[in-house]
Amino acid sequence: PIGRGGMGEVYRAHDPRMGREVAIKISAERFSERFDREVRAIAALNHPNVCTLYDVGPNYLVMELVEGPTLAERIAQGRIPLEEALGIARQIAAGLEAAHERGITHRDLKPGNVKIKPDGTVKVLDFGLAKVSRAEVSGAEDSPTLTMHATQAGVILGTAVYMAPEQARGKPVDKRADIWAFGVVLYEMVTARRLFAGEDLTDTLAAVVKIEPDLSAAPPEWQRLLKRCLEKDPRKRLRDIGDVWDLLDQPRSTGFQPVSAEAKRSGPVWWLAAAAILALALAALAFVHFRETPPTPELVRFEIPAPGMTGIPMVSPDGKLVAYIAPGAGGRSQLWVHSLETNESRALPGTGDASSPFWSPDSRFLGFEDEAERKLRKVAIAGGPPQVVTDVEEPVQGGTWMRDENGQGIILFGNRALGSKSRAGIRRVSESGGTASPVTQLAEGEVGHAGPQFLPDGRHFLYTRLKPGNDRAIHIGSLDDPPDRQSSEVLVQSETGAWYAPMPNAKTGHLLFTREGTLVAQPFDPGSLKLSGEAAPLAEGFPVNTARPFFASTNGVLTYRAGTRGGNLTRLTWFDRSGKNLGTIWEPGAFNTLALSPDGTRVAVDRRDLRKAGSDLFVYEFDRSVSTQLTFTPGAEGIPLWSHDGNQIIFTSVQIASGEGYLYRKASSGAGADELLLKSAEPKLTEDLSRDGRFLLYSTVGSTSDLDIWKLPLDGSGKEEPYIKTDAFESQARFSPGGDYVVYTLTLNAGPTSQSEVYVQPFPDPSKGKWKVSEGGGSQPVWSFDGKEIFYISADSKMMAVEVSTTPVFKLGGRKELFAAPVLGGGRVINVHRYDVTADGKRFLINSLAPADPAAAEAPSPPITVILNWQELLRR
Repeated sequence: PIGRGGMGEVYRAHDPRMGREVAIKISAERFSERFDREVRAIAALNHPNVCTLYDVGPNYLVMELVEGPTLAERIAQGRIPLEEALGIARQIAAGLEAAHERGITHRDLKPGNVKIKPDGTVKVLDFGLAKVSRAEVSGAEDSPTLTMHATQAGVILGTAVYMAPEQARGKPVDKRADIWAFGVVLYEMVTARRLFAGEDLTDTLAAVVKIEPDLSAAPPEWQRLLKRCLEKDPRKRLRDIGDVWDLLDQPRSTGFQPVSAEAKRSGPVWWLAAAAILALALAALAFVHFRETPPTPELVRFEIPAPGMTGIPMVSPDGKLVAYIAPGAGGRSQLWVHSLETNESRALPGTGDASSPFWSPDSRFLGFEDEAERKLRKVAIAGGPPQVVTDVEEPVQGGTWMRDENGQGIILFGNRALGSKSRAGIRRVSESGGTASPVTQLAEGEVGHAGPQFLPDGRHFLYTRLKPGNDRAIHIGSLDDPPDRQSSEVLVQSETGAWYAPMPNAKTGHLLFTREGTLVAQPFDPGSLKLSGEAAPLAEGFPVNTARPFFASTNGVLTYRAGTRGGNLTRLTWFDRSGKNLGTIWEPGAFNTLALSPDGTRVAVDRRDLRKAGSDLFVYEFDRSVSTQLTFTPGAEGIPLWSHDGNQIIFTSVQIASGEGYLYRKASSGAGADELLLKSAEPKLTEDLSRDGRFLLYSTVGSTSDLDIWKLPLDGSGKEEPYIKTDAFESQARFSPGGDYVVYTLTLNAGPTSQSEVYVQPFPDPSKGKWKVSEGGGSQPVWSFDGKEIFYISADSKMMAVEVSTTPVFKLGGRKELFAAPVLGGGRVINVHRYDVTADGKRFLINSLAPADPAAAEAPSPPITVILNWQELLRR
């Protein structure tokens, strides 16, 4: 290994066929066909001043290994003498000219992408951000604009200091952008100064776009050349790099001049091209800082690819970092921080099973829920183990953090009351730790208070009141009011949570929320706590009825992921008992639960449409690779159960607006109408259907009740009644093949360290016995078709198998781990099943967390959108 970039790693290697040392760059993403064509066009560059690309694989590049320091390292030693600088410049220009003649634009020329070999030869690296021009292809359908969004118009590429003005504005660029960057590099070589050196990114981009560069520090004989290279209007700029020498006050010579001995002084051998062509997948900047908006702000929009990310990217208050949740070791959710300065992401140690992160006001800490331990913790971004703040009773639903005038830190966090006997909503705790106390109280019919955000006065806060069916209303709370006396006045109805974003140099700001899938901003005065004016649209494509999918810093940086409910699309992936990947079915989707048909030829699955609320039920046929949609209502349909003959499917339907629950039966072919089996005022979740079709198990989800398992006779012999009903959560029930036992998950809710375990009890009378199947945590149990095994997901997301026998009495056998199961939600899912097993017990179909086979690596994953000075959108 010799380096690491944002999207992959770089290795030094030996090519025995050609007898040469090479650099192998391995991408975390599989290359698309179009990307492969473009890279091969770049590989056609054969010039002594261009780093050679030898070979392209499905996810790797083999390139020339270039020894020696970078030009950036050389400049760090001080101003380069004119003769030496001229020799370097001639070689850079020669390499660019060769590329431009083939219609290739570098787009990221900077000293860090230029290396000086020990013999004085200069090599231009990182043509990976290049854009092949349309002139090189025939037909618009083959236009090789780079496949990743990182290279399309409207997206910023490169490093801010060296960007051409049109590039900084996100407009299409051509070879004249390289000429601009060449001029900036020339100036830096002969002055050892940055030409555009703002205090932060916003200042730098503003200077690039608006301010005429001061070239007085450059040698007089170079100033005419620099001026022509640095014309802000590309139409007035030099059109060809080969013309630069005509503007020098000295004759042009042919060939390149060797670099002087001073340039050959060896420094540390850094391979700064670690990102190289792999940086194609990035649309991020090498950020410096984000601060206050300058007097003449420029709107800047770009995207950061986010493969593997789950949750919502949360920009820090100072706008320098983005926090998010992504799978870590063993598939456990972990906190990651992406630096907008270095364009690198890193995991925060000790944050396994993290959820609901939120920032401290100084951007130095992150608060989060440890789902495994049921603790609220905080962790320093600079490093160190997480610290416990308080115990939590229910799943945390967002948090907010502020410090009062005395410097005392206060944290508010929300919750969703899944069966809690407490009616507390938003809770309050000191940042130094202690027992949390209620700040709001759930009203009748409410299931949670979520997404709190302190307003500037430090006494009032925004939060969302949740009702069954994901009905959401934004309210304003106060630390000065008792929990049961908080105002019931609705500030605004929103499909998601809301966020207050201040305006620069003003005491007012805007409330950001979504309406019909569109992110809007409406003027809001935090002093009077009133909205005014009209809501202006900012962006489209947001999911409805979900947590807040956007965040804004205090200085004009907005981050969001449109087209996602807070997670990536998943794949339905086959695995054998050893964990070997056997391939995927269907296209990537927002899948939830699934069930294999008894004959193993089909799978029923519920899938969300990210453009609207709810979900629908589909049946996918393996042999024909065809899907059939079974439901079309505006509700949330899913959790399918097959009849033993495979002709019918029973499923649950929850009405989004009212929260009412329905159980339906429908022909698996899609023919005919839905048959209503049960209707209630609260959601019902289907659990299992006995093999003889006589009994249906389902669980009840209420605003004040736990998850309990009920039984419904389908032969008309009686009404629904409880099967297992306790003070704990009981769910994920499955009948044994003979129908005389039920395996299910029990989750205690009496303490912060509770976890799920798998149990078996007799049916229909559970009082006749109880056996614990799992050890150390388990969920999503499934009985094998022959009744000889019970499978379940362990707390650390392993597929487990336990031998059992049911005759003459129930008996447990050996327990063994089969493989690490990348199931969505891991071992923390307590109310649904996200995998199933074939009748022979040899294959598992899993709703997989991430693309699990090479062909799935091109699965779409919504990028992070970053907007600097987003308030400028309000002027348009």
